[in-house]
Amino acid sequence: MKITNLPIFFIALFGFLCAAQTSPFTQYNTSSILPNNTVRALYVAHDGALWIGTDNGLVRKYNTTINSYFKEDGLPLNNIWAITEDANNELWVGTYGEGIAHYDGEKFTKISSKQGLIHNEITHLFNFQNNLYIGTSNGVSIVSTASKKVIASTKATTDEVIRISGFFEFNKEVYVTTYSSGIFKLSRKGNHVDLQKFSDHSFIYAAHQRNDSLYLSNKKYISVFAINDVINKKIIAPRIIENQSIVWDYVETDKETLYGGAWGIFEDDGGLIRFNKSLTNSSKISELPSSAVLSLSYDNLLKNLYVGTKDAGLFEFSTSSPIEKVPSSQEKMVDISYFKNQSIQLFTSGLQINEKFINSSFFKEKQIDYVRNNQNKLPKYEDFFYELEYDTPAEKIVFYNIKTSEDALWINTSIGLYKFSPYGAFESYLPLHTLVFDFGPSNELIETNPYHGLRVYNNDEKLDYTYYPSTLLSTPTDVVSTLKGKNKTYLLSVFKGLFTYDGTFKSLLATDVWKEKKLRHITELENNIAVSNEAGDVFIIDDTKNTFNVIRIIHQKEIRGNTIFFLNHYKGWLIIATEKGITFSSGKRQLFINEEQGIKNPVYASTIYNDQLLLASEFGKYTIDLNKLLNTPNKIDEIFITSLNINDSIVSNLSPRLQLAYTENNLSIAMETNAHPFPQKLTYYYRINENSSWQKSNNQKIDLRFLKPGAYNINVRVNDAYTGQLFEGQLLSFTIALPFYLKWWFLLLSGLFLMALVYLYFNRIRKRQLIQNALEIATTKHIEELKTEALLAQMNPHFMFNALNSIQHLVMTNENERASVYLNKFSKLVRANLNNAQRPFTNLREELDYLKVYCEIENERHANRIAIVFNIDSQINPSEVEIPTLILQPFLENAFVHAFPPSILSPMLELTVTVFNAHLNSYEIKDNGIGALSKLKRSITTSKGISLIKERLHFLNYDVETSLNVDYSENGSTITLLL
Repeated sequence: MKITNLPIFFIALFGFLCAAQTSPFTQYNTSSILPNNTVRALYVAHDGALWIGTDNGLVRKYNTTINSYFKEDGLPLNNIWAITEDANNELWVGTYGEGIAHYDGEKFTKISSKQGLIHNEITHLFNFQNNLYIGTSNGVSIVSTASKKVIASTKATTDEVIRISGFFEFNKEVYVTTYSSGIFKLSRKGNHVDLQKFSDHSFIYAAHQRNDSLYLSNKKYISVFAINDVINKKIIAPRIIENQSIVWDYVETDKETLYGGAWGIFEDDGGLIRFNKSLTNSSKISELPSSAVLSLSYDNLLKNLYVGTKDAGLFEFSTSSPIEKVPSSQEKMVDISYFKNQSIQLFTSGLQINEKFINSSFFKEKQIDYVRNNQNKLPKYEDFFYELEYDTPAEKIVFYNIKTSEDALWINTSIGLYKFSPYGAFESYLPLHTLVFDFGPSNELIETNPYHGLRVYNNDEKLDYTYYPSTLLSTPTDVVSTLKGKNKTYLLSVFKGLFTYDGTFKSLLATDVWKEKKLRHITELENNIAVSNEAGDVFIIDDTKNTFNVIRIIHQKEIRGNTIFFLNHYKGWLIIATEKGITFSSGKRQLFINEEQGIKNPVYASTIYNDQLLLASEFGKYTIDLNKLLNTPNKIDEIFITSLNINDSIVSNLSPRLQLAYTENNLSIAMETNAHPFPQKLTYYYRINENSSWQKSNNQKIDLRFLKPGAYNINVRVNDAYTGQLFEGQLLSFTIALPFYLKWWFLLLSGLFLMALVYLYFNRIRKRQLIQNALEIATTKHIEELKTEALLAQMNPHFMFNALNSIQHLVMTNENERASVYLNKFSKLVRANLNNAQRPFTNLREELDYLKVYCEIENERHANRIAIVFNIDSQINPSEVEIPTLILQPFLENAFVHAFPPSILSPMLELTVTVFNAHLNSYEIKDNGIGALSKLKRSITTSKGISLIKERLHFLNYDVETSLNVDYSENGSTITLLL
C-alpha cells in the first residue's frame, strides 16, 4: 500500500487554515445602501440603529430601514468623520471641513467656527458629563449638550498644529492624545480650558482605553501603557504589540477580545486585526476583502461587529454566529463525511482523511496496478453497464461521492470504486463505473445503472454478481439516491418511485403501496424516513411496521427554495438544503439560514458530527453549531409603530387608544421590531381583532381602508425564520365612532319623524280618497242628472205639446189615418228615447233611425216643407260604428226651432257622415236657415241642449274645443262633430 506523503510545511499550513475559522460576514457598499464606499465613522445608537459616516453622506441603518442624509437635508458637509450620542441620547455628527451638527430626530443644527469652534476639521467626538468634547485638526472645543453652544476652546500655546487623535477619561478627568505633540490633560475652569502636556509620546494615530491600560497606535506597532504611569510621568518603557500596519480604531467585543482596524496609508498591509487572548500578539482576519480599515463599532445586543473600510464599504460580522467558514487549500469540496470518528473530505482534486491528503495521482496509480495484474478479469460491457476509460489521466478524474459500509470507506470516481480502511489505508480497487451505489443489509454492494437494471455483488473482489434486468417491475431503474437503513436499503428512482431491498427488491409504485414517482433525496428522521420529490415536497414516512404510512407532507411552498439539494437530520430536526439556503424543520418550529448568515451556494453535501452540521461547498467547509443554532433565544421583544397615516395625513401624537371620527376610517401603519441581527428573516402578519384571520403584511405596512365604525385592536405576529420562533403583540387600539346618523338619538328621532311622515302620508291618502269618493258620487249623480236632463231636453214639453196637438188636430179633422201614422211615429220616438237614455253608446244605424223618425215628426209640424237629407259615406258600415247616444238630436232640434222662419222659402236640413281619418268620423249638420241671426237669437235664449252635449263630451274624455265646431253665416249654420 502506498500513500502520498504530505510535506511537513503543507500539513502545518493546513492546520493553520483549519484553525483560522471565521464567522461569515455581510458586505454593504454603493451597490446596496451606501452613498460612498469610504466609511470613516460608525456608531451604534441607544435604539440599536447603526449610524454610518461616509465621504459622501450619513446613513442610518435600522433593521431593513435605511435613511440617508446629505447637505440638502441639513448636514454641514457630506464628509463625515465622527459620530456619537450625548447623555440625552441625541446624535452629534462631526464633518471634516464644516464643523459639527446636532440632530434632534427631525433636523440638523450646525455649529462651526462662526459659532466659536476652534477648527472646522473634526477628527474625534467624546461625550463626558453633559458636555461634548470636540477634537479637531488643531485644538479642542467643548459644547454644552444642554444649550448646544460652544462654551470653551483651546489649543497649545506653541505654533505647532495640535491634531487630536483620541480622548480618554481617567479619575473623572479628560485626556487628549495628539498625532505629533504628545498627550495632554484638559484643565477647565468655568468657560476657560487649558491643555497640560503629560507625555511626549508622539506619532499617535489612535488611542484606546482598556481598563487601566492605554493602547496607542504607532506605525507598525502598538504601545501599551499603564494610565497611572502616563499621568504620573513615570518613565517606563511601554509594552509593544507588533503589528504590520497602522491601527486607526479599536473595539472590544467582550472581556477577552479586542479588534483593531488597520490601514497602512501607502502600504497594502492593513485589515481587520484580532488580538489574542493575552493581548500580546495579533492576527489579521484574512477573509475580509479589504486591507484599509478605518472605523469599527460593536453592537452588544446583536453581537455584531461593524467594520468600515476606505475602499470596500461596510462589513458586518456576527461574533456569536453558530456558523463558521473553514478555508481549504484545495479546490472545491464535493462531499464530506465522518467515519469511525475520522474526518473524510472529498475534493475535485482528491481525498482528505483527517490531515492526510490523497491526490488524484494516487487513485490513477491504483487503477494502473489493477489493470496490469488483472487483464483477464476486467469487466466487459455486459448487461448494459459502462466500461471504464482506462486511459483517463489523473488530472481528468472526477470524484463523485463518499459511501461507507460496515467496516470500509468507499470513494466513487469516474475511473472506478476505491475501498479504504477507516484510517485511510487503501484496501482495494473495483473497475466499476456507476453514479449511484450503496450496500444491502448484509453489506453486499449494489451497483446501479442510470437506464437499465442493476447488479448485486455476492463477492465484490471477485466481481461475482447477480444481475436484475430492467424488464422486471421490481428492479430499480433511474436511481438517483439511496439510503442504507437498519433492515433494508431504500433506492429512489426519478421516474419509478421508491424501491426497497432486504434481499429482495420491491417496487412500492408497482405494488400500489405508494404512487409518488419522481423522487430525489432521502434521509433517516428518528424512526422514520424523509423523502423529497422533484417538485420540492418532502414526505415524512413511517416504515417501521408492516404498513407503509405517509404521516406528514411538507409542501414546497413551506420551504424556501424550489430545488432540494440534499436532506439530513439531527435530533428530530429535518434539514433541507435548497438553492436559497437551508431550512431546519421540527414540525413545531422552522429555521432558515442562507447567504445572509454567510453560507454561499452551491453547497454539495453535508454530514453531522459531534452536534455540528458540516457542509461541503465551492468555498471550502462550513461548520454549524447545531446546539447553538437550534437553541437561539427569541430576538424580538417589542413591536412598535414608526409612522401612522389617517386619511393620508401623518399623525404625530399617538395616544394609547385613539378615538377617531367615522370619516377617519383609512389607516396606513408602518411598524418595526427592536433591532434584529437578520431583519430579512422576519415575516409580519396582522389581524384587526381576535376573531379575524391573520393577514400577511407587505413591507412591514398595514393598510386598512374604509373601516366600519367599531373598536379595533391591531395585533401583530412576527415569524422569525432565524430563531424559528413567533412574537405576538398589540400594535394599536382605536375606535371609529358611529356617524351621527347611526347614533341612537338620531335613529330614534328619525324613526319618530318617519312615523309622522307615514301618518301624514296615509292620512292625506285617506282624505284624498274620501274626496275622490265624494267626487265620484257627485259625478255619478251629475251624469244621472245629465241623462235625465238629456232625456228631458229631447222630449221637452213644448215638443210633446206640439206633437200631441198635431195628433189631436188630425183626429178632429177626421184624418184618422194620418193621425194613426203620426201617433205610431211618436210612440216609436218615445220608446227609443227611453231605451237610448240607459246606454252611453249606440250604433250609428239605430241613431240614424231614431233621427229620421224625429225629423219626420218635426217636419210634419212644418207641413213637410223642409227638405231633409242624410248622407252616409260608403266607407262607413253604420252597424259597426258606435256613437254617443242622443248626441246629434239637440242640433237637429235647434235647426227646426230656430233656423227656418216663414221667410225661408226652400228650407233644407242635411246630415252628412264621412271618414275624417283612421280614428275619427265627421258628423256635419248643415241648414240654409237664418244663420247669424239665429246665433243672435240663441245668445239671448241659450240652448240648454248644446250645453249638455258639451258636458257629455267632456265626461267622455273628448277635447270639446276640437271635437265640436259651430259655424254661423248669412247662408245658414253648420255644426261639425268629430267622434
